Amino acid sequence: MSLVVLNFILALSACADKDRAPLIHPAASPAAEQARWNKEDIAIRAVGTLPEGKLIVKPMSQAVAAPLGAPSCYGQETDLRWSGHYEAWWESTSEGGSSKVSEFPDDFEIVQQSEAPTPMQHFQLGGIDILAYVPRYTDCHGLETYFFGVKEGKAFPLKLMLNDGQIVPQISQIPHRSLQIQSEELVLTGGFGAGQEFVDVYHFQYDARQQLLIVASKEKVKYNDLIFDE
Repeated sequence: MSLVVLNFILALSACADKDRAPLIHPAASPAAEQARWNKEDIAIRAVGTLPEGKLIVKPMSQAVAAPLGAPSCYGQETDLRWSGHYEAWWESTSEGGSSKVSEFPDDFEIVQQSEAPTPMQHFQLGGIDILAYVPRYTDCHGLETYFFGVKEGKAFPLKLMLNDGQIVPQISQIPHRSLQIQSEELVLTGGFGAGQEFVDVYHFQYDARQQLLIVASKEKVKYNDLIFDE
């Protein structure tokens, strides 16, 4: 008799489980999911290494890092984006110690594919070493690019003088086309916007007296004629 009662109870329990609505966990909002991944960061984000020392990019205080969040021409979903107050510092090998070289704008952002510090591009021009820093590895139209000079163990920001005499702290270069040194000139292909048929190709020379990269010439090249990096 007890066995019959037990089977009856089990059957009732099975029916109750079948009729019970499944438990649904509410999905987190995109903002909540982004906030969950946000984290403070004090790490070095870029390094340019020379025998005389190294130039580093680091936050003045804690910066914030988060995934980019959605794939686009600005990067992949899993890329990381940093924002905060960043500065460039020179760490001297010969003299020891470190000194601030420059500050980046308040709206400065970094987008890279990993947390590893980004290596700066190094080349020589006009008797000095030049380090080029690109905070975002890709972009829809142009990559923000900063230059720093190093001479006799000292580092300094290298601004650029354009054709109209305007002096700017950085310049936009087209993605996937590397900087080049040709005939003692830095050759840089400017950014590209929707509807443009031609792109500006700048030839810069180094002016030691003013510590500037000055446009020596500029040519317009058809976008379809450009040769991009592999």
